Amino acid sequence: MTRSAHVKTTAARVVAPFVGLLALLGLPAPGHANLGGTKTFEVGSFDALDKGETKGAAIEASGKVTVGYLPLRAEIPNTTTAFTCLATDKAILVGSADKASIQRVTPAPTKGAGKKAPALRVEPLAELDGVVVTAMVDLPGGDVVAATMPGGTLHRVGRNGKVSKFADLSVEQIWAMVVHDKRLLVATGPKGELWSLSLDGKDPKVVLDVDEKDLLSLAVVGRDVVVGTAPQAKLYQVTSELEGLLLHDFGSDEVRALALSGHHLVAAVNKFSDRKLTSLDALTKTLNRTSLVGQPPSGSLSGERAPSADAEIHAVDLGPQRDLARASEAPWDTWLAKSKQYFTSVLPLDDRGTVLVGSSAGGKVYRVRGRRNVATVADLEERQTTALCRAPKGPVFATAAHGAAVYQLQASPAADARYRTEVLDAKHPARFGALTLRGSGNLEVRARSGPSKQPDKRWSEWKTVKVVKDGNGRRGNLTGIPQRRYLQLEVALRDPPAELRGLEVFYAPENLPPLMTGIAISRPSFDPNDSKEPASDVTIKWKVDDRDGDKLIYDVRVRPEGADDSQWIKLNSDDELVTKTELKWDLTTVPDGVYEIEVRASDEPTNGTGRALTDELVSAPFVVDRQRPVVSGAVVDGNKIRATATDAGGYIHDVSFSIDNAPFRTASPKDGLFDGPMEEFEIALPADLGPGSHRVVIRARDSFGNIGTLALVVKR
Repeated sequence: MTRSAHVKTTAARVVAPFVGLLALLGLPAPGHANLGGTKTFEVGSFDALDKGETKGAAIEASGKVTVGYLPLRAEIPNTTTAFTCLATDKAILVGSADKASIQRVTPAPTKGAGKKAPALRVEPLAELDGVVVTAMVDLPGGDVVAATMPGGTLHRVGRNGKVSKFADLSVEQIWAMVVHDKRLLVATGPKGELWSLSLDGKDPKVVLDVDEKDLLSLAVVGRDVVVGTAPQAKLYQVTSELEGLLLHDFGSDEVRALALSGHHLVAAVNKFSDRKLTSLDALTKTLNRTSLVGQPPSGSLSGERAPSADAEIHAVDLGPQRDLARASEAPWDTWLAKSKQYFTSVLPLDDRGTVLVGSSAGGKVYRVRGRRNVATVADLEERQTTALCRAPKGPVFATAAHGAAVYQLQASPAADARYRTEVLDAKHPARFGALTLRGSGNLEVRARSGPSKQPDKRWSEWKTVKVVKDGNGRRGNLTGIPQRRYLQLEVALRDPPAELRGLEVFYAPENLPPLMTGIAISRPSFDPNDSKEPASDVTIKWKVDDRDGDKLIYDVRVRPEGADDSQWIKLNSDDELVTKTELKWDLTTVPDGVYEIEVRASDEPTNGTGRALTDELVSAPFVVDRQRPVVSGAVVDGNKIRATATDAGGYIHDVSFSIDNAPFRTASPKDGLFDGPMEEFEIALPADLGPGSHRVVIRARDSFGNIGTLALVVKR
């Protein structure tokens, strides 16, 4: 097969003064939205906006970005992960990983800080045996009980950091703790046991033992306690019976966190993409380890990411009396569902059903208030939000992994709220044009572009984009942004009333020509037992790669093999647009011979005549043979007939005969093969053929299905 390619582009003609005026107004040139390959990035829904990043801004469920709250960040030294958070009356305690430790964080003042930016103060409180602090709870009197993993050791930590052993449980993991009815309840694994101890670490006993391996979460509902499990996401009520009472089966993998807000019981439920993944596996992956007993991680944390999952927040209304039986009877509503992430923590914000939710994806913190009131209120620098905590009437704190840090979510509007889109992919180097913003208030825009999915030093510097008021929104132009494949925008909300409701960017990717990859000529098949010749048309089919998603049209031409370019004949008419990758060709008026087909593909429907590119491919030579074979030289010799079948364009496929209109029977080639343009053959007449005259019809078929016949009379 030979291949011929042709790429052509022509610059579109425009009236320069008119285009210049449009450029000053920030408008695209005429027709660009309809042809020329113009495309748009549109970011407006909650899910689309939430793929970006915020700093001091909130993304509301209605699909708008508003001024939110500015997180104050402090690093946790000598660790890669801040895993747990406990708010006491004096400070915030953060449990870390790799070398289990507790850091004390002093909140920053929310008022009276003057022009100096407030700061968090982090100081070490205690070092513990183990890899990670998985749970903490404060005791009456001010001491804290901390659990470390691996193993079942509970440590007592005093206000001054003094560490002593509180208790040793015969378990491998401790996931959650809560003080209830003057007892310490400890959720453990891998035997699915809930332990109860006195507040001095004595009298340990198992009060719940279920089939699931791990008890991950605990919540107190009045005088009752509920427990969430893994690897089956079930909810149990602790009763006087050791097996407890099953309240609900979520049909998922784990109930990671529980919270009570008002009369709503809220559960964070995760389903991992790898159904064999356990909570312990998820933790070790979060810590970038192969196991919790191996060596600490070394090198960059940019390799393996946290495991992927689908996450949901479920809630049930227990009623004003907080009747736990309703957890089995009343419907559970889905308040929030996110893919490619799992939820790590739930924190009640008020008594009206408002909770904060920490996520494994992008350091997100969501505020959820019912089925439709959702907002992204924080976007931490680290990959994962691990825990949330809050002192009574105090600010909220969040801890983060993959770069250990603690954040204080300020309770005052941010002075510098920003929204940054995800990196937008034009698929190919592109020219960027008009930008439209839907929103109000004081909005400022910056943009940058680059050649890689992750911004690096090859990216351009941020450039301010001038925007002007246009109806209910703003309009600008990105013509000064370098023509690269990837683009990112940042919108600053400069005053409290400002809000962004969506944005749209016009761009034209560099046009790639289509790529023809193959042509096949498909002849109608024929049945050797059928007396009919095949249809007179063939189907020409071709394969093409559009490469950049353009719509394509085709021209199909034919010429005799070896002819020059002036002898191409178009098979589709000028007023016929071929849009499918096949064409039928009628051979009734085509002389026999050897031909080749050329198919030309053009992306004109997408890019217009001025920017259209083409590619052409020529098929392998193929034969057109409509001439029937000839049967000649028939000789009757006793009970045999000998003759010759000849075909000018191909080879003899088969010869058959019929006597006195009986069914056709196959004749035998003299040399044992039907494989050439001329074949001698022999017909053996039946031994019982009666006396008299008999009409014999001989039928020869060539390789293209053409049939030639000869009739003769045989006398016996």
